[in-house]
Amino acid sequence: MFDLQTIVSFAEIVGALSVALTLIVLVVSIRQNTKSQRALAVDSLAGAIATINLPAIESPVVGNAVMKATADWAAADRDQRVIAHFFLFCIFKLSENAWYQRKTNILDRAQWEGWETVIRKYYHSKGVREVWWPSRRNAYSKQYQKFLAGTTEPEDLGSLSDIFDVPVKGDAGLSV
Repeated sequence: MFDLQTIVSFAEIVGALSVALTLIVLVVSIRQNTKSQRALAVDSLAGAIATINLPAIESPVVGNAVMKATADWAAADRDQRVIAHFFLFCIFKLSENAWYQRKTNILDRAQWEGWETVIRKYYHSKGVREVWWPSRRNAYSKQYQKFLAGTTEPEDLGSLSDIFDVPVKGDAGLSV
């Protein structure tokens, strides 16, 4: 009914179709894995920033130290500078990690924008630019240093003092 040549041709077609199907399954699998890796990277960054901020949640000393030292390193006392140093080291390392993830398209542009705005605010603060960064920049890659050097201070993000030092309004007119 079928000659040998027909059977061989049919087997080649089936083989080609199975290779094509395998490639399609592989592409779908890689895409799903990439999405999963991106979600994991974003989740990891969110967890790390929460960990950095946990001490500040537990004690206003950290927030006050960072606020004072970033505004004017010399105006902060020694303990405030020590606290600010460790906070800044962590936030800059974490931001460097996010920056590399953005460069490799693991972190998308929308996710990076917030990171970039915050790190630019810290980088361009007087205390960081004049004292902290010059003495600690070599803890970061040359590429990241170059990136930061090419940035400008964001105009749409106030200082920590803008948040922390808001005058307390009386509770007149408020009812519980």
